[in-house]
Amino acid sequence: MQTKSSSTDPLKRCYIITAAILLVGFGSAAAIYLTAGENPADPFAEFEKSKKFAYELERMGGKAALAANDFNKWFTGLRHGETLAYTVAAITILIAAGYYLIATGLEAESRSMHKEKSSPTSSG
Repeated sequence: MQTKSSSTDPLKRCYIITAAILLVGFGSAAAIYLTAGENPADPFAEFEKSKKFAYELERMGGKAALAANDFNKWFTGLRHGETLAYTVAAITILIAAGYYLIATGLEAESRSMHKEKSSPTSSG
């Protein structure tokens, strides 16, 4: 009787890889968080918050331009300082969960196909 080595067990390998993804991602997020400095000062921040800016932007590009400008400010804010650390942590969770779900799904499919091939078929 042969026993499978624990290092070749696909499910255990899936757990180890998922844990490694989480460890590296959260480690990176922690390093970013601890070394994050102050966000650089934006010289146009006050002007962009004014009603005149919003009016002119809407006059030139419509409501879509206002929405695009708001989205751009939000998206740009995700790439600096402490918010970058939160972004990296969230992306880490998504990648680890995606990998785990796909890998365990493939493993379950592989096991069911293996069982179907190895089970004797009865005719009669």
